[in-house]
Amino acid sequence: MLSSPAPTRNRPSRRWLSLPLALALGCQASAGGFEKKAADAEVVEQPSPVVVGTVERGAITATISAASTIEAERQVTVHAESVGRLVDLTVEEGDKVKEGQVLARIRFDAQANSLLRANTSLAKAQTDFQRIEQLYNERVLGHEEYQKAKNQLDIAELDLRDRAREMKNTKVTAPFSGTITQRKVIEGGFVTNGAELLQVTDFNTLVARVFVPEKELDRIKVGQEALVVGKAAKGRKGTGKVLRISPTVDAGTGTVKMTVALPQELAGGQGFLPGMYAEVTLTVDHREDVALVPKGAIVHDEEQTYVFVPEGDKARRVRVELGLQDAERVEIVKGLGAGEAVIVAGQTGLKDGAKIVRVDMQGRPEGGDAKPAEAKADDAKADDAGKTDAKVDDTKAANKEN
Repeated sequence: MLSSPAPTRNRPSRRWLSLPLALALGCQASAGGFEKKAADAEVVEQPSPVVVGTVERGAITATISAASTIEAERQVTVHAESVGRLVDLTVEEGDKVKEGQVLARIRFDAQANSLLRANTSLAKAQTDFQRIEQLYNERVLGHEEYQKAKNQLDIAELDLRDRAREMKNTKVTAPFSGTITQRKVIEGGFVTNGAELLQVTDFNTLVARVFVPEKELDRIKVGQEALVVGKAAKGRKGTGKVLRISPTVDAGTGTVKMTVALPQELAGGQGFLPGMYAEVTLTVDHREDVALVPKGAIVHDEEQTYVFVPEGDKARRVRVELGLQDAERVEIVKGLGAGEAVIVAGQTGLKDGAKIVRVDMQGRPEGGDAKPAEAKADDAKADDAGKTDAKVDDTKAANKEN
């Protein structure tokens, strides 16, 4: 019996099997090539917009500024030097007084009685001493009795001086000419020895004490002028002079205390008053005809200072040595000369050799183009993105056809 041949399966040709694999590999290769091109497009360096200025020549003044509180060097609190009820208070805050003027009186009944007893005791001691001295000279009494009488006379005289001083202390007087700035008691109140009564201030002795870094010590001299400006109270401004410089340096802060005296015309109601907050500025150096750039042009890298200068469409970093500085400008001692171009804005984040595009302070490219550099950069990115999208579409279409 003949057996029928076994059915054979139609095996797909190797040529057809390799077609999908080839298509897949082709797609991957196309996608890989596109991604590489896209990555290359992304790393294209865009120029940074910068503002370019010129190194100028001019004068510069270096100053030191420090905050201070206005004080009066002659300001004392008058204390009671006796005990009793305060009577006859004759002054009020704001009153001007002269040295030695009576400001108030303390009731002196007890002190007056003590003074009277002291006078009586002294008179008796004097009489006793005269009698004993005569007997001593006649050799009737010995030296011991004579010395005892002499001691009693001395004690009586001391007691009288004490009682007289207590009587005098019931009168409160001004220690110097000035102004009553505080009244701490009321008439009729009872005061004890040492109680605070009044405060007297001499407005002709106003000073501002400031602390300056020790490195500036050699540039400050006694008699040097200083500008004093009121901070909270506006309109207060004038020129004082350095009165004293402390001979020691504060080890904790590295500063030196300096006392600036204010002239008399700056004191008073329309001028400075004790306790006012002020700023003191001293001129420590001045130079003429030096190279100057804006402070914003300086780039600090650790302890070194640099500027960027334009060279065509690129920026070059140049190390510079600085001199005097004021609020807006800095002196270039070495590294750049007057008239040279320097990048004054937009240099933050720049690297040596970075691409740049010059713009004005409003961000408009030099040459009259009204569109800011940032907008042009965005347009360039948009064009690149459009081209990239088109390439993606072309790649997808080619894959479908295959």
